[in-house]
Amino acid sequence: MRILVLHQNKFDRLGYANAFDHTRHDVTYAGTAGYIDTIPADVRCTRVVLEPDQPVVDQLRPRLLAWPPFDRILTRHELLIAPAAELRAEFGVRGMRPDLARNFRDKVAMKTAVAGRGLRVPRFLPATDLLKVDVEVPWRGRTIVKPRGGSASRGVSLCEDFHQAREFVAREQRGDASFAERYEVEEYVEGGLWQIDGFLFRGEPVAIQASRYVGSCLSFENGGPLGVVQRPHPELEAFAVDCLRALGGDTLTFHLEAITTPQGPVFLEAAARCGGGYTVTAFRRRTGIHLHTLDMATEVADELATEHIHAPETTELHGEFQFPGHVYGGAPITVDVPAELLADPRVLTYQVYPAGKPTPMKGSYRPENLPLSGLITDSDPDVLESWLSDLFAKVTVTPQSGVPAPLVAAQAAS
Repeated sequence: MRILVLHQNKFDRLGYANAFDHTRHDVTYAGTAGYIDTIPADVRCTRVVLEPDQPVVDQLRPRLLAWPPFDRILTRHELLIAPAAELRAEFGVRGMRPDLARNFRDKVAMKTAVAGRGLRVPRFLPATDLLKVDVEVPWRGRTIVKPRGGSASRGVSLCEDFHQAREFVAREQRGDASFAERYEVEEYVEGGLWQIDGFLFRGEPVAIQASRYVGSCLSFENGGPLGVVQRPHPELEAFAVDCLRALGGDTLTFHLEAITTPQGPVFLEAAARCGGGYTVTAFRRRTGIHLHTLDMATEVADELATEHIHAPETTELHGEFQFPGHVYGGAPITVDVPAELLADPRVLTYQVYPAGKPTPMKGSYRPENLPLSGLITDSDPDVLESWLSDLFAKVTVTPQSGVPAPLVAAQAAS
């Protein structure tokens, strides 16, 4: 079989070598130089280096026209889901096509599909509707403006009301003529913020895990720490599966976000990928499944790769913590964290950013890009949440300029 992988992560982290046999299949990896360089020299494959500032499809199309046909096109990165789908459609390769990919990338399309099945979503509008002279105020209260194709709350703005959101969109549109086409607005829904991760095979969940946020991706984007704690929630997990089916999901890894309210769950958004940070590790320990490996092995075999479904490593629950690095504008930092917290037996692993090393300029949930991150475990999710709140209150990240930037629990809750 000929396999093309659109590659944008560390090779070992994705588990490619476990998912398919590189000696049996003809595998081509296409990615930017930094990611291609993570592929071990002894791996039998073709390596294609892509330019980071040019469209992936435009770079690969001439090669696919010249090469023998591929049987599979795989990717594990959200920003490459749409290009992979486009290439599959153009070259007749089985797998997710653009219409389905759009439901997992475009916030307007996904909420339209979910609402169409009678499932609750925030009230929303394409940002282009806000430019109409006669637009009516569809809701009261706080309003979110977010990229239709974004992720991890990057580019998201929280406005006090619909009028402020409309003024914001109009102002941005004056400086960027395509702004409104790329954005949507939605009502801010109060409630508990959750993520639901898992793998769906032919419409049925093979494994699924609900986790509650301590903080939010929006607070992380603006400088606050983020935590996630596994909490089994059968009703919410069933709701997530209903949402995935409404989106057209059949066989895929998923990362879905929802809000719990007294009136029931509200769909927020979904992606056809794994969650970031330590989600894959926490999921594997809890369920026995490495999501990347199971997904790719199943797609290659065209049947559920049961050899990658193992007994759980533990019955314990897991939590993770992540402190953002992009908010320091590239400045080196010093992380001050009480030693007794990191020595706590609940801590499975942690990573501290090297002192004096410049911080990344772009937002990231990968541990190597964060001031402080880690994975904790306990049988009681309340204990895990309390531990995270304590950590958030006591850690200080100081940029080299000498101005301390304490990341406290209050910020995380905002």
